[in-house]
Formats: sequence, structure tokens, C-alpha cells
Amino acid sequence: MPAFIKLHPHSLVFNQSPSGDCTADLSFSIEQYGLMVRDCMVKLQLFPPNELHSHWWMVCEDPAQLKVPGFAVFLRSLEKYVFSTMQFSPLDALLNSPESVNLRLVSGGTASSELFFDKMYFDITQVAFHLQKD
Repeated sequence: MPAFIKLHPHSLVFNQSPSGDCTADLSFSIEQYGLMVRDCMVKLQLFPPNELHSHWWMVCEDPAQLKVPGFAVFLRSLEKYVFSTMQFSPLDALLNSPESVNLRLVSGGTASSELFFDKMYFDITQVAFHLQKD
């Protein structure tokens, strides 16, 4: 039952293989009725824009590893937020370490970069990201 599920993204760690393929590790917490499951992690494959996609897109390497109702909607929304709204490029991050107003990037310029999300969560019921109130 997806009611009252919130997904709190913590970070995306971008990696590039020697062949040039990009992957990411998504770290997040799951909240349901105020109870938190912390330190969840999924591996993602990243694909650059093409004739079917106007921005980078993510595919969960093993969707069976996580059985959270609405996770696919969360992943698509996160993808749109990071790659379309923020216009973030994993290759630019790996090569140039760009700065962003809402996101912090560390350890860039090599084959790995980490993007942090501060005080936000995705509400499955409302299908929307929200900023956490202190």
C-alpha cells in the first residue's frame, strides 16, 4: 500500500568506466507513517540523450532488488529533476566539476563524482518533490 510513503534521496554517485559507460549509485531513505528505513542503495545505468530522450535517463540495473510501491515514478521524477530541470550532465560533472545552486558536487574531475540532495523528499501519494521544513 503506497499511502504515506516518502522517499528521501541523499546522493547520486556517478562513475565512468574505462569504456566510457556511465553508472550511478542512488542513496536514499524510505519513510512510511513516520518510520524510516535508512541507507538504501540501488545501482543505475545512465544513458545520454538520443532521438527518444531529450536528456540523460536512468535504468535500475536490478529492479527486483527493491520492492517499494511507486519507486519507478520516483526514479522518473528524480531523473527529470536532475537532468532536465537542473540541466545536470554526468559527463560534465565527471570532467569539469560544475557547481550548482541546489546541489553540492564533490570529488569531481576524475572517474567519480557525487551529487548531494539537501532536505527534500518525494511523496508517492502526491507524486511530487517537496522541501523538508526544519
